[in-house]
Amino acid sequence: MPAYAIPDPKTQKLPVAENIFKALILLALLFSSMYGANWIANAVDASTLSPAPAFVLKWGAICMLALFNGMLITGLGVLAHEGIHRIFCRSPFWNELLGGTLSSFALLPFYANRQFHLTHHSYTHQPGMDPENAMHNHSFWYAAIMGMLVAFKEQYRLMLINIMKIGDRRYTGRALKDIAFMAFAIGLYFWAVPELGISVWYTVVPTIVLFVPIFTLRAISDHYGIPAVVRAKRERQELLDADDRHWDQEVAQRHKELSSWIILTYPWMDWLWSHINYHEVHHRYPYIAHVYLKEIFEATRGKDSYLVVHGFLRSLINQMGRSYYGKSTDKTPLPDPYA
Repeated sequence: MPAYAIPDPKTQKLPVAENIFKALILLALLFSSMYGANWIANAVDASTLSPAPAFVLKWGAICMLALFNGMLITGLGVLAHEGIHRIFCRSPFWNELLGGTLSSFALLPFYANRQFHLTHHSYTHQPGMDPENAMHNHSFWYAAIMGMLVAFKEQYRLMLINIMKIGDRRYTGRALKDIAFMAFAIGLYFWAVPELGISVWYTVVPTIVLFVPIFTLRAISDHYGIPAVVRAKRERQELLDADDRHWDQEVAQRHKELSSWIILTYPWMDWLWSHINYHEVHHRYPYIAHVYLKEIFEATRGKDSYLVVHGFLRSLINQMGRSYYGKSTDKTPLPDPYA
């Protein structure tokens, strides 16, 4: 049996049709869910139920559907993450347009997010260097509750800083496009939805409120509790963009480091969140489309080192007893069972 060959970044087959189909499915489910929440709320309001049961039924259904919506929007955000790495599709124009549009549904400014995220890739889990320090370098519960709010703050701060760099096309152009994408999302959520006769108080507002902790708990599972990555000191530089040549410069170094978790979960979650749970593989091969991450892990787990957790719930339980930068003396309780 021939050895598995890691896909070449320039010749890999990008799952463009699958990405677009998934985005359409997630958006259809999102707006169907909002319609359903509004219908249930109105039906309960028109019923003869006494106030207490009516309140429980109405807001119980609204919250359950809002949680479902949060998982869907997280899926859209992870698909936009493919666009950040320029692997949503080959066409630069469509990659940026589709990536930016999907990112806006998660209320994340696409180009500021790219700046934040690619810088994170260059300084992954390095104290004082990784921009995700601000999100997660806290106690577990603070990071779990506040992490995504901090991420929003940092990315909107970057967008505002970029706006202020008037005359520098590298920054102001990105910022103006971010503003356009965010205006589209805000208009869709707070103008188009009410125009369809759907209350934002039963749909959009609960969805945004519950999306934040879902996205936070998914994001905290990537790096929390792993000992810091130590490299020679250097001045951090913000990364606006990256190509294959940039990632190839550090490929050997990344293979010597463990900075991320692998979370083995259900196939439907692999699909929904576009294999982002194979996070160590993604950091070693950031130019590889998500459809290859699982098969790369399965082909290399016998010879490469990985930190593996079975399920997101077990991952969170494991991380509760750790600090963000786990101690080098910690015994990892969940080694890869296949290694």
